Amino acid sequence: MKAKKPSLRDLFAAHSGKVSDKWDIYISEYDRLFQPYRDNPVRLLEIGIQNGGSLEVWSKYFAKAKRIIGSDIDPACEQLTFDDPRIAVVVADANTDDAEQRVLAASNGFDLIIDDGSHQSSDIVQSFARYFKHLAYEGLYIAEDLHCSYWQDFEGGLYHPYSSIAFFKRLADTINREHWGVAKTRIELLVDFETEYQSKFDENALAQIHSIEFINSMCVVKKKRALSNELGTRNISGAVAVVDSNPVGLSGSSNSSPSQMQNPWSIAPDSIQESYAEKNKNVVSSKDNYFEKYYATQERLNAYLEKQIEREREFAVQVNQLLQANQLLNSQQTDLFDANQKALIDLLEKTHSNLETSFQISTKSEKNQTLKAKN
Repeated sequence: MKAKKPSLRDLFAAHSGKVSDKWDIYISEYDRLFQPYRDNPVRLLEIGIQNGGSLEVWSKYFAKAKRIIGSDIDPACEQLTFDDPRIAVVVADANTDDAEQRVLAASNGFDLIIDDGSHQSSDIVQSFARYFKHLAYEGLYIAEDLHCSYWQDFEGGLYHPYSSIAFFKRLADTINREHWGVAKTRIELLVDFETEYQSKFDENALAQIHSIEFINSMCVVKKKRALSNELGTRNISGAVAVVDSNPVGLSGSSNSSPSQMQNPWSIAPDSIQESYAEKNKNVVSSKDNYFEKYYATQERLNAYLEKQIEREREFAVQVNQLLQANQLLNSQQTDLFDANQKALIDLLEKTHSNLETSFQISTKSEKNQTLKAKN
């Protein structure tokens, strides 16, 4: 009896080499997604390897893997060495021509590509544009940690028009291009992402997107030949049509989408995201202008208040000087009053003394005259 192979969770739990960091749901989903590839000579590329532990785990999971390539921008990854000759590391910015050439020199194509890099929306979009074309038919392209696309520090937000999750949502529409009803290419649908992140998409590669699956914090894009991604012809089986007989004669027919050239929701020159982005830029610009005017007004007000405070200080000094002068004047007036009062008292006392002396003299004179009269 053939022994059961250990699951990815078993291998991850038993791993004791270089550190690997994966969210729990990733381990379960990778085991499901990678089962069909497990016994194949897969070529795997992982963007963002940190300590390199995941490369060791993949080498155990894919025992028949042909090449396992890791790419990381961190220069410290130069120190990573592996006993398994199938593993190679390219230390560079994955979104440069040099890095792409070095990655392709290590393996000229891939069956599985995992983006676990910076998680910045710009890097995720650029990496997809650059490496999806190097994915083999029937291969999977997986972007990890898309929860970061809801955070501002990673160029995201719930309604951010150019977040990585918004990109993959838009990418889902490319699968159904034959039903749009308008003469528009897949690239035209993504042109705002091209402009925003200086990326260049390939129309043929976009036509090879077979399916897009969203999982918590993950997006899985499967690649197949373009013909395999078309709706195809209609298949009718059975002979009894009691309710509706129309389908009976449609076997083998192709879908014909009605023109949507009069549909304002199909012919709009800009997508809702683009319109929102433009309006948001205008709002931000308006806010910037408002705050510029506000701060300019605030500066003028502060300058005016500083002048007023200086004037109030000068006025306070003047008032203080007037108070001191008034106090001096009051003091001088008090001294003068006291001097005048003393002089008056002295005068009164002198006058009183003179009067008394005069009275005494007069009285003595009268007595002398009286005595003379008696004699």
